[in-house]
Amino acid sequence: MSNGVSVIIPTYNRAALLRETLDSVLQQSRPAEEILVVDDCSPDETVQVVAQYADRVRLIRKTENRGKAHSINLALAECTQPLVWIVDDDDLIDPTALETLVGLLADKPEAGFAYGRHARFSIDPEGNRTDMDTGYWTACSEDDFFVRTLEDFFVHQPGMIVRRSVIDKAGALDESLVRSQDYDFLVRIARLSDCAKTENVVFFQRQHDGMRGTKDTSFSAAQRDEKWIAYDQKIFSGLRDSLTLDEYLPGRDDIQSDQDRRRALLQRGVIMGRKKMWSLAAEDFMAAARIAPSPLTSDELAILKRAFGSKYGCGEVLAAPFPRKAFRQLYRTSPSGRAISRALAAGLKWRIRQAARNGAYRDAIGYARQVFNLHFGL
Repeated sequence: MSNGVSVIIPTYNRAALLRETLDSVLQQSRPAEEILVVDDCSPDETVQVVAQYADRVRLIRKTENRGKAHSINLALAECTQPLVWIVDDDDLIDPTALETLVGLLADKPEAGFAYGRHARFSIDPEGNRTDMDTGYWTACSEDDFFVRTLEDFFVHQPGMIVRRSVIDKAGALDESLVRSQDYDFLVRIARLSDCAKTENVVFFQRQHDGMRGTKDTSFSAAQRDEKWIAYDQKIFSGLRDSLTLDEYLPGRDDIQSDQDRRRALLQRGVIMGRKKMWSLAAEDFMAAARIAPSPLTSDELAILKRAFGSKYGCGEVLAAPFPRKAFRQLYRTSPSGRAISRALAAGLKWRIRQAARNGAYRDAIGYARQVFNLHFGL
């Protein structure tokens, strides 16, 4: 079957939540051809829960706890269908999700994957559900998807379906990554292929305080941002060396002019900044400032204004490690350097308002000081 689907659900120690996830996958308007649950040596009732679905779900039991990436790689070796859908064990799937995503690929056969939006929800101790919006989401063109994904991870595995042929080219998930292994995987997939998309919600992402990671490397929900940042930096340190500069342009077009090169450098600098690697960002901004004396384009200004927009915040710009000296030098390099610095300042202004709304007045003053420094080269 050319559009047959293998569903992979890696799980560890979430038997109660897994039952709800399985029910939502099995209630699809367009059923999946196979469902594989990979149990990472759970100490709870996971095996017994999956046994209740034995006629519709295949259980793969591991003999050693080795993490989510290993579980997915193990399942990929067992899949029999040309389309793969990886679903987290704590999320819920919209009943029409699979029909929607498979339909997108049928309508665009050249696309290697299809994706849709998610919405968030939580369940309180009394069992009451609170629905929330998507949270962080980027509405972008399909040509811009790769670059915007480099800026931030906003499409999650339960919200996308991927052709197995693309996965085979992208390679296995990196099992050395305790966190962000799905981000790394998506970057490799998006680098290889076009996409198809919908703005419709295809799954519901559960917000909860349960533990994450493997048995030996578990961490709490309160530590998750710290882990994400650390592993994102590990991934993007390598990507900065492996990606060519033209891959930072929309549609990854060839660099044909100084203008193209400047835009690509600005885009890479913004990506490094959003990963909190500001020294690398400053290097790219400086290189861009030395290229072309022409005024910044509207697209370049829009890119620069996103530099401080990381979903993890940007409190690091208030601390000593932020390379203020490099940004002062940027301002003094050329008219383009001043324009870049001032565009960055404009993008930081909203953090002042956000901090003030949250009652973080000291941070608001700190952001205001940094806006002033960037705008006037201080």
